[in-house]
Amino acid sequence: MSERAETDARGIPIADASESTGGRRANWAQLRAALAADRAHWERRGQGPAALRRGYHAVWLYRLSRYSHERGWRMAAWLLWLVNGWWTGADIPPSSRIAGGLFLPYPHGAVIAGAVGRDAAFGVQASIGGLLKEPDQDIGGGPGLPVVGDAVVLEAGAIVLGAVHIGDRARLGPRTIILKDVQAGEAVMPQPWRALPGRGGAA
Repeated sequence: MSERAETDARGIPIADASESTGGRRANWAQLRAALAADRAHWERRGQGPAALRRGYHAVWLYRLSRYSHERGWRMAAWLLWLVNGWWTGADIPPSSRIAGGLFLPYPHGAVIAGAVGRDAAFGVQASIGGLLKEPDQDIGGGPGLPVVGDAVVLEAGAIVLGAVHIGDRARLGPRTIILKDVQAGEAVMPQPWRALPGRGGAA
């Protein structure tokens, strides 16, 4: 199964070049449509002008690197990835497949490696990626990488690791670590903290 067919099968929509005339023009149109969806998501969340936010710069640089990657300009794609990491602190490799509407207000320390659906939101240092000791199982996000559905919210510090699928509209609470599939619409919250007696009190 091809990369595009595998991704479409997992619900990560990527428009095919045949939808409009000319492969290059179609790819550029897809890039502009994805950026328009990104800006619209920022506006819906009331974060002010997206162009002035470093998180939007991270998304914009990722889109350019992904475009270069799809065109076969691999050196340019990875150079843009380096620039993105230097300028914004985000690690979004061009091999990741992210649909339009990505909201990433605080990019520093965020890692997004895998496939992400439409209108996803990543909080402070929320990340997705692979496990060092996991087999190279590919469920659509890449070898050992997760697939995140549409309208998924990852709160601050939430981490998704391995070849797992996060269903549409799922919400991952702060500092949760996800190692298995999450169903659509499900909310996953961390264990509540508790105070330990005798700690931090006056002597």
